[in-house]
Amino acid sequence: MNVIRLGVCAPIEHILAAERAGFDYLEGNLSQIAVLPERSFRTQYALVHEAGIRCEVMGCMLPRELSVTGRGVNASMLHEYLDLAFDRATRLGCEVVVFASAGARQVPEGWPVDVAWRQLANFLRMVERHATDYNLLVGVEPLSRGECNLLYSVAEATLLCSILQLNHVRVMADTYHMAMEHESMESLAMAGPLLCHVHTANALGRTFPRPGDGEDYPKLFQALAGMGYQGRVSVEAGYDNFEEEALVAYQVLDRARRGI
Repeated sequence: MNVIRLGVCAPIEHILAAERAGFDYLEGNLSQIAVLPERSFRTQYALVHEAGIRCEVMGCMLPRELSVTGRGVNASMLHEYLDLAFDRATRLGCEVVVFASAGARQVPEGWPVDVAWRQLANFLRMVERHATDYNLLVGVEPLSRGECNLLYSVAEATLLCSILQLNHVRVMADTYHMAMEHESMESLAMAGPLLCHVHTANALGRTFPRPGDGEDYPKLFQALAGMGYQGRVSVEAGYDNFEEEALVAYQVLDRARRGI
């Protein structure tokens, strides 16, 4: 029996449509949820708990303003934010938080890259403390050079997490960024048990999967199955009509995972 769960990245307002499409969960935006007034958050909470699925994953961990590299790092504000954000994430059913946050980890012009790497490592040690408190896994997402100037590949993320050896900080892979960086599926096997989450999309235009779009989705699921991966795969892409495109995307990915 296949245990890979399928989800889709979208605003919480789309959770019922995601459920109707067949998805097992919705991946929400944590940085947006974290800054809501409590009354507005309760509205989002009610939407989630009205559905038969939950926000098992939350992406966009940090807002741009909370830098983790450069001179403006504020440890006190980061601690305060992570405590609030992770609390809200768990209330929505979250088990995995994705740390991409290109703006927050962008290395400022002129700032030493070696110092930025040390700052990133120190931030992840901070994250470990909060993730432990809330029993969450945090997936470090490599981003292609067009979006961020620090940590580009799954191989780099695997090396970083292997060195840090933090129990709740793992590796996350996005096939779009892998394609932009010409990184092969072999990097997934290299990550092995450190891999905790995956994003996918049609790399041409970063759109929702659809039949015959040129992407080899079965190859992705075969690679994941071959390494014993038992986590989740989320669609992260742009769309024009969420309900229609989510249904087609689910059908494409479901066929791919059933074929392994």
